[in-house]
Amino acid sequence: MTKQQKTYVLLTAVLLIWGIIGYQFFNQFSSNNTEVTTTSSFNFIPKKIKQQESYTVKADYRDPFLGKLPSDKKKKIYKKKKTPKTNIPFPSIIYSGVVEGGSKSFILTINGVEEIMSVGQTLHKVTLKKANQSQVIVVFNSVSKTIQLLE
Repeated sequence: MTKQQKTYVLLTAVLLIWGIIGYQFFNQFSSNNTEVTTTSSFNFIPKKIKQQESYTVKADYRDPFLGKLPSDKKKKIYKKKKTPKTNIPFPSIIYSGVVEGGSKSFILTINGVEEIMSVGQTLHKVTLKKANQSQVIVVFNSVSKTIQLLE
């Protein structure tokens, strides 16, 4: 067989294979409206679940690294005393507006003192978390609060 004959045989084989694949694809998605309704007499009966026994591991074997048996001493558990938190009231905050320049700054009045803050800045223990044209989110003593623009 010459090189040209081999090319024709392989081209025919490729076209035949792709033709079969295309026929199966279009045959699968063709609009044959044959509805098959089957009724099943199969009834599902679930199996009962048995309660499993609980197992405990008794670790009274020799420690392979220390070469000793475990001691019978129980570890003492120390509890930290909880210090009562002093409830500091949330300061009065008023959102007055935005100053736009190289970066956005926001005008907030904290306890009657007007401050210009940027996002992430902390003044008077108040952190400006997020801000936009209409509202700001501030955090004071890990309590966040959303404040609307005063118009």
